Formats: sequence, C-alpha cells, structure tokens
Amino acid sequence: MIHRLVHIFVLLLLVGTSINAQQRADFSIKQRAQSLEPYFLDSAKRYGIDPRILRVLCYLESRFQLTAISPKGARGPMQFMPETAARYGLSNPHDPKAAIDAAARYFRDLLLKFDGRIDLAFAAYNAGEGAVGAFQNGRVLRLSNGKIINAARLVTGGIPPYSETQNYVRLAIDLLRGRGLITAMPLSRSKTNVSLTTTRDFTIDVTLPEVHPGSRPSEKTKWFFIEIQ
Repeated sequence: MIHRLVHIFVLLLLVGTSINAQQRADFSIKQRAQSLEPYFLDSAKRYGIDPRILRVLCYLESRFQLTAISPKGARGPMQFMPETAARYGLSNPHDPKAAIDAAARYFRDLLLKFDGRIDLAFAAYNAGEGAVGAFQNGRVLRLSNGKIINAARLVTGGIPPYSETQNYVRLAIDLLRGRGLITAMPLSRSKTNVSLTTTRDFTIDVTLPEVHPGSRPSEKTKWFFIEIQ
C-alpha cells in the first residue's frame, strides 16, 4: 500500500514538473512574440499584407527566436538562407526588425508571383519558389548545385509532394484560421468564410475563435493564446 502511494506521488510530481516546464515554455514564447509585435505590424502595413501572416511565419520558422540557426544554414527569426537574405539586402538575419521587414517583402513578392495564392506562397517560403513553380507546371527544375527537382514532371497544383512542405502549409493555414497556436492573433466575434486567396492588398479573411466568457481581453489588447501540440 505504501509502495503504491509512493508510486502515485512520484507520478503526480513528474506530471506537475512537466506542466510547470510547459507553462514556462509557453510564457517564454508569448514574451518573444509580444516583443516582435511592433515589427510585425509595421512591416505588414508597409507592404500591404496581413500581420497574422508574419506572426505565423515567425512561429513556424523559429518560435520567435532571434538566434535560431537551422542545420541547412537558415538564420534568424524568419530563417533566411544566405542567398535569399542577399537578394533582399538583409545583412543580419538575426536583427528582428530587418528580418521581419525582409520577410514581409519576400512574402508579398511570393503572393504576386503566385496570383495571391497564400497556400502556394507558404509552400514557396518553405521549399523555394522554383520548386513550387516546377510542380505547378509539371516541369523539371535543375538547380545550380546539380540537384534536379520534379524529374517525373508531376503536376500537383504547386505544392511540392514533400511531407515537410505539405505539413508546413497545412499548419500555416490552420494557424491563420485560429486553430491551435501559441502566438498573438486578433480576435473576432463574427464568423466569416475562410479564403485561401488574398485580396489586392494581401489581407486574408479567416475564421477566428470567439472570446470565452471569463477570459475576455481588454478592448485595447485583444490577443488569444492557446497551446499547439
């Protein structure tokens, strides 16, 4: 009996420790997101895109971490590869203001390139615009390093048949719809239709969660934080 009670106590202790660690991690992510919020709003306004796009990109790419470096060499909160950083005049990908501004310009250009298709723009941000174009048109793409993309000339509509990219796009769209993310997203009381294409000024119409009674934010700061699995 004592042994069983000790076992239960240890399990409860472990669960409590895990919950506390998760809460600390969530709080840290929220803090990082909030510190970047002025840059999201400023760059989104400058380039005519919805700020939620930049928040989602930053969450997916780095969890809002300025020092993030990927195994492939992508750097900073928006995970710029050296070639793309140079293309957009980004000398320091770890500078949040400059990186978010460059990402806003880049995503705007992707939207223009793919006729406002936000799903293809997200796919291109993850896999490269050349890959999206190749699978959109069923053509073979030969990279400068000798790698061949879409040798089978598949036509997928644009999203490459890579599980990483497909999951990336699916999660990005879900996050824009307000489903399960730890980041700041404005709340809406009205339900609207979801559209995966943008309007001319690159805003999006998404369904966002209602405010729950007892957890209503102030009118000045309407942000909703929930956990992503």
